[in-house]
This record gives sequence, structure tokens and C-alpha cells, in this order.
Amino acid sequence: MRIALACLVLFPSLVLAADVAALPVAIPASDQRLHYSGRWDRQDQAGPRCEWPAGQVRFNFEGTAANIVLGGGKDHAFQVVIDGKPTSVITLVPGQSVYPIAADLPPGRHAVELCKRTECWGGPVQVKGIQLSAEAKLLDPPTFKRRIEFLGDSITCGYGNEAASKDEHFSYKTENAWLAWGAVAARALDAEFSCEAISGIWLQDNGQKKPLPALWGNTMPFTTPKPWDFSTWQADAVVVNLGTNDSGKPIDEKSWHDAYVAFIGAIRTAYPKAHIFLTIGSMGHGKKNEIPGFNTAIAAEFASKGDALVHALAIANQKMENGIGADWHPSAKTHQLMADQIVVAIRKELGW
Repeated sequence: MRIALACLVLFPSLVLAADVAALPVAIPASDQRLHYSGRWDRQDQAGPRCEWPAGQVRFNFEGTAANIVLGGGKDHAFQVVIDGKPTSVITLVPGQSVYPIAADLPPGRHAVELCKRTECWGGPVQVKGIQLSAEAKLLDPPTFKRRIEFLGDSITCGYGNEAASKDEHFSYKTENAWLAWGAVAARALDAEFSCEAISGIWLQDNGQKKPLPALWGNTMPFTTPKPWDFSTWQADAVVVNLGTNDSGKPIDEKSWHDAYVAFIGAIRTAYPKAHIFLTIGSMGHGKKNEIPGFNTAIAAEFASKGDALVHALAIANQKMENGIGADWHPSAKTHQLMADQIVVAIRKELGW
């Protein structure tokens, strides 16, 4: 067991038996040179908390090693990306708060991204600080000119996309939001990315649990339903992929229409200038393949009323030859193919 004395000084309440050796340069989680993407609740002075999938923290630094101080969310995981390449996975475990990001890097400038791979059912995770190697220096944060938001269900979460086969069931170990289609598309478009998705969620109210439109406006969907401040982050494009769970039973067109039109209205209020893409796929297009037609009609209705920024797109269904993830969910390869489709659509409509 190695616990550096510096850690006792820098993070006295966080030193636990399982912690890795501390690094001497302590950066508080509130430092403006740390760039947080997605929805983070900043009410706790100890550091921002995130519950939605694919929340990201990025920073640039000069140095050779970095740690991150994390709390909460047992079994939640972060994908570590160094200089654009995925390098390791941090999985939260009880009794540990300091986790290694990178060690023995070549001297010089490095770009770090940590992306929350897992979704919200396990509660929030919290960033409590960064530690850097001796003589290291934190640099200005990355900047983005484009912003995309993806809304959806388990598909958009990345549920089971790293599972070996359809016979596996849900596990945080095989859920990777960094390889889900929204994150993949955002990287292809050089855009900042936010994801609000929940496994098992519906577009419509099914009388059993709240649908996504009822939770989408929250900073965190379950833990503290504080309203998100949309003025802090304006999306250029919003991609909605809902209907897979709704189609467990026949869909009434009027009910679908009314629920979707209301949701689009809320999105338009939040993002007055955003392009909104109504998508469905890749696990089916409805019990009778009816959802693409419903969505096309809704987009046409908005266009007839002067809103030409609502588009309908059916995502191709998954194929066995591309692999099938846990519980019949799309594989990482299928997510890449889904991302390719939405990238083409976004480039066409937004001129990117």
C-alpha cells in the first residue's frame, strides 16, 4: 500500500486504504481550466456531480502523470482518453477515491478526456479534484464551436455495446457511452456532446414510470431533480431516438403525435435555433414499422407551420453480421454505422 504524505495534506478526507499514490500538484474540481461537458450539478462545493450517461471532463496539461479524485456511484466507470486515444477504464469501487489517469507519459503537452461510460441507474458520480505530477502545469481548456445533444433510451446509453453476444444481460462492464452512436458522431463532427438517455424509457407516458420528456429538463434525472439551466449550453442539433420501448405494444398514431409534438415544443423552447432530428433505430421501427411514417408526418407538420428545422430519419436496423450486444442491443460496430448515418444527415442540414 502506497499513500504519499502529500495526499494527507491535499485531500485529508479522501485518503483511503485503496487509494493510489498521490501526485503533488492538486487541482480543485472547480478550476476553470477543467472543461465539463454534459449535465453536471454544481451545488456541492466538493465538486460537480453527474448522473446522465456520457458526462465528460477534459483538461490539457504539461506533465507526465495525472490522477483523478472521484466519489459515489459504485460500479460506474469512466473511459480514459489520452491525446485522442482510449487508454484505460476507471471503475469506481468502495473505499477508493484517488484513481490513476495516466503515468509515465512523455514530457510535454497532453490532452485528457474522461467520459462516464455508464448510465444513471446507479446514482451520481462526483469529480472532487485532479492531481498532477511534480512540475506539471494545467493549461487552457479545449473549446468547441459545435454542440450536439442526443436524447434516447438504452440504445443511446450504449447498453451492452461491448458484450460478446445477445445472450449476455445488462452489466455496467459492457456499457460504454463513449462508443455509443451519439459520442461517436460528435467526435466525427468535432462537436461538444451531451447525452440524456435512460434504459427502458418511453416517449409516451405508460402509466408506470415517467417518460423521458418528464425527466429531460432535470440536471440529474433521479437524485436531485433540479431544473437544468438551458441558457448555459445551447445545442445546434438535437437528435431524439425514442420509440423502441413504446413499440412493445401497438402505437396509437394520435397519442404518438401528441406526445412527440409536445416534446418537440419543449425542445424548441429550450433551443430556439436548433435542428431537431426525429430518429428511430436500430432495434426496430415499431411493431408494424409505423414509427418512421409517424415521424415524417410530424416533421412535415412543423415545416407547414414555418419550422423547417425538424427532420425525420429512420436509422437502419442492426444486422447479425455486425454483432449483437447484450439483450439484443446494438454492438459497437452497429453504433458506428448509426453514427455514420446521423453524421451525414447533420452535415447536410447544418452545413458542417
